[in-house]
Amino acid sequence: MLVFLFVLGLLLLLIFVSGAYVFLTACVRKKELPWLVESEIKKTSYAKYYECMKDADKWLCDNGARDVYIRSLDGLKLRARWVPAENPVGTVLFAHGYHSTPILDFGVAFPLYNEMGFNILVPDQRSHGKSQGQFITFGVKECSDMQLWIAYHNSNFGKFPILLSGMSMGASTVMYMADEPLPDNVKGIIADCGFTSPKNIIASVFRKVTHLPAGPSLFVTDLCARLFAGFSLSEKDTRKTLSKNQLPILIVHGQKDGFVPCYMSEEAYAACTGPKNLLLVKDADHGVSFLVEPDKYSKAIDEIIDQILNSK
Repeated sequence: MLVFLFVLGLLLLLIFVSGAYVFLTACVRKKELPWLVESEIKKTSYAKYYECMKDADKWLCDNGARDVYIRSLDGLKLRARWVPAENPVGTVLFAHGYHSTPILDFGVAFPLYNEMGFNILVPDQRSHGKSQGQFITFGVKECSDMQLWIAYHNSNFGKFPILLSGMSMGASTVMYMADEPLPDNVKGIIADCGFTSPKNIIASVFRKVTHLPAGPSLFVTDLCARLFAGFSLSEKDTRKTLSKNQLPILIVHGQKDGFVPCYMSEEAYAACTGPKNLLLVKDADHGVSFLVEPDKYSKAIDEIIDQILNSK
């Protein structure tokens, strides 16, 4: 009996420790990479993207990008960069990914959209870049932040048609907004390699790393998220939010994505109502679909832009 109780206690301790570790690893802000320091980035897996990031940052500076700020519902000072178009037809509001940066996720797209007449509004998501925050909430609180950026845009820059564009966690962020009341000038969504829910992506990574069932540990992780970060891992799910969607949406995913499984976008697409398009890129890993299939991707973007600019 004592042996059984000892083993049970040890097992419970391991579950608690692993769950708490997952929370600390996944949800707590970490020291960020110096994205524009060549000597440091060359040591990482992002080395091949350094020149693209440098060019993107230079483009923002050369085109008069200025910092703008809002205050989140929980009091965080959030920063974005704003670049107006010469003769604007709309605005693209970007949401970057987990532990990433806008110049990595969208740098190639900035000049392309701007040349088409779109203003560029690029926030640093909470707990990233120059935005405040200690916890990453996998799109749950981030989608509320995006609502505030929309309100800021409409108050300060005018009610141009808005296209929401998200990458990875940012893709989930914008898809989580699909069942929320949005201003009439929010016209469409592009979601590239998003996950269905915080719980599902954390469980997927947990199983991949440990080869163990995630359920018991995730109970502890969720408890920590509720107590310390103010959100639940099950609070948002793209399959539920998109089931109420009425906006045109382009969902993109690389079929060789080693981080966010491609089936998560397929499930979101299947659940989605309203005008929708799914682009699966056969040979693309996480977040590089545009680089692998630029022509197909560009065509899909042109189609959704035609939809949003011609919508009543």
